Amino acid sequence: MRDAWLQIDGGADGVTLNLLPAGQGVAPPAEGLSLACLAGLPPIERPLSVPGIEAAPTSNMEVELDNADGALTRLWADRPPVRRAARVRAGGGVLFAGVVTGVQLGARVRLSLEAGMDRPLSDNLPLRTSAVWGGWRELRVLPWGWGQVTVAPIQYSSDQRVFALLDHPIQGVDEVRRDDVATPAYDWRNGVDSTGRAVSFIELAQPLAEGERLAVTLRGRMHPDTGRLLQTPAEILHDVLAHLAGAPVQWADFDDYRTETAEWVLGGLLDDNTVSVRAAVDQLMQSAGGAWSAAMPGIALTWPPLPDDAAPALRVDRLAAPELQAATAATGIVTVLRVLYDYDHAAGRYRRAVQLRAPDAVREYGALEQEWPAPWLRTPRQAEALGRRMLAWLARPRWRLGWRQDWADVATGSWVHIEHPLAPIAGRHRLLAARLDLSGAELEGSIEAPVGPVPAIETTRLSTAFEPVIQAGITVEVAGSEIIFTARDEQGKALPGARITLNGGATRIADAAGRVSFPVARGRHVLLIEADGYPASEAVVVV
Repeated sequence: MRDAWLQIDGGADGVTLNLLPAGQGVAPPAEGLSLACLAGLPPIERPLSVPGIEAAPTSNMEVELDNADGALTRLWADRPPVRRAARVRAGGGVLFAGVVTGVQLGARVRLSLEAGMDRPLSDNLPLRTSAVWGGWRELRVLPWGWGQVTVAPIQYSSDQRVFALLDHPIQGVDEVRRDDVATPAYDWRNGVDSTGRAVSFIELAQPLAEGERLAVTLRGRMHPDTGRLLQTPAEILHDVLAHLAGAPVQWADFDDYRTETAEWVLGGLLDDNTVSVRAAVDQLMQSAGGAWSAAMPGIALTWPPLPDDAAPALRVDRLAAPELQAATAATGIVTVLRVLYDYDHAAGRYRRAVQLRAPDAVREYGALEQEWPAPWLRTPRQAEALGRRMLAWLARPRWRLGWRQDWADVATGSWVHIEHPLAPIAGRHRLLAARLDLSGAELEGSIEAPVGPVPAIETTRLSTAFEPVIQAGITVEVAGSEIIFTARDEQGKALPGARITLNGGATRIADAAGRVSFPVARGRHVLLIEADGYPASEAVVVV
């Protein structure tokens, strides 16, 4: 595209810089300073990150400039344009918008650009440490938390009675445990620390003894206007990017993803200021089973993609893309998936796991195992749903399609309709990567999708971080419209008084024979069994 040029916002001097193609007669823009030194615009890379399957860096590009006369060296010697907003413009529109992340000077200058935000997502999480208080017993990162999460508080007072919980106000505290024993002798409050920052505290009635462990289960970040707990994937993602990372994202940007994930409840903590914003978002999206790109309209989507027949789609057929390639590989197939979830930040471990397998795929390809860390997930039902969704995608061979076609400014994550005689797959798919070649005015696109029937998936194990004492013993009887469940211990004896929760909802107390009844439909159900003297256990039954 011969009329494309690079525009960089001004720094402290406020002067916008327009870098125009050398010798191509592009009229300089009316605003700012213009230099005819643009040696070439390379392809714009637009990858979609699918954490757990295909994590990818943010959209980026490398721009080359002519600096034979040293003009750019003189211009940028004292004020390099790093972290300034930059845009590739052409034909009155913007093809690329992002920020300058690096400058390499010489006879040729190379600018590195990252798309999507006004700051690099490679920045570390801007979390404070306890050093801001001027004195500390142990240097700790002051964490941010969402949903329900268990934390190890940070000592704030010298008498070991007042502890900081999170580096922001919280909705409430649900439980305090001292050496794994619950205690009611505490008070919590939202207040300000010695720097004037709004934080949350807990105060113990008795000081913490040396070596004594303290764990607090709490409800974290709230909506600033309503006080409602932020716990869905879209709410947390928006809060991380907008309020922690300070990125220019709007609530409305997440409308579609908020609709897709409205029923999902997450809880987690960001407590490591050595990881990048991008890595933190990847962890969150992996727990929710999603894909994202800072340069994509909507920023995030559920993965595998939910169908949307009404959305516009780029058509890829023999006329649009005469040459199309498809490839698959033996690697990447998974037939046994373990989802690790319900991470306890106070103990530093996952509390629970669920294992699923695709038996037909195991017979065909063997037992190919993978662990899927989902630290933000809290309930067995959603951990199992995530595992089923991902295993249905991973347990089948997947074709990766790549093609070139005439210029089309299509965003990563957009819908593509494949109708091509050389393609082993057809229909609507999400664009996994887009490469815009400005010099050749071409789009290079790729998609990936599994083939064959969706495999049957079975749950083979539900476990906790502790050796289970109760070997989930549940017998089932049907009496009219009621289903009667009987809870038994490892010796087969009934558990009178056991608390049994059905599918994460209603809880009932077992009678003297260990029985409870629920008015449920036939099908598959998850039961949580809690009995005095036993750790909690889960069982899956099919009625």
